[in-house]
Amino acid sequence: MNATTRFPCHDDASAPREAGPAFEASTAKFGMVPNLIRAMCTSPQLAEGYLALSTLFEQTSLSVAERHVVLLTVSARHECHYCMAAHSITADMNQVPGKITEALREGRPLADQRLEALRQFTRAMVEQRGWVAPDRVNDFLNAGFTPQQALEVVLGIGLKTLSNYTNHLADTPLDEAFAGRAWQGSGQGR
Repeated sequence: MNATTRFPCHDDASAPREAGPAFEASTAKFGMVPNLIRAMCTSPQLAEGYLALSTLFEQTSLSVAERHVVLLTVSARHECHYCMAAHSITADMNQVPGKITEALREGRPLADQRLEALRQFTRAMVEQRGWVAPDRVNDFLNAGFTPQQALEVVLGIGLKTLSNYTNHLADTPLDEAFAGRAWQGSGQGR
């Protein structure tokens, strides 16, 4: 039994009855039900939790570009090909400058010092499992971020951990809508 058999991309007919709200919320939010949500619906609670956290992360004090720095940094570190493609598309849709998205996709430092401090802090949080050295926290705060925003990064990491790990387990096929930003990996993850 392979990953797609164990964790299918459900449709309306195969999804558990409890997955209805996640399908509806996803369609309202994205105009479609991405394969990630379809795969998550094997556990409707996971799908609903992911969508709720996604909404909360969008309400943080981090800017759209800053949120994408977090999402793409975590997804690159976890080597999540699905999320790298999906968030590259959403970054493009939200007019995040291409030079930022491309640097994140390639694992390169960002030219903007504030965003680079965010990238470094996010990466350190993931790599050190939250045990970030005080000087790294100070670098983040000295770049103009706040303690509130440090905790908002934690929220973004939690959000992406849910989706990245789901995609690893389910071997989620990339939606056609994201194919134009398919990602082969940067070698940062494993």
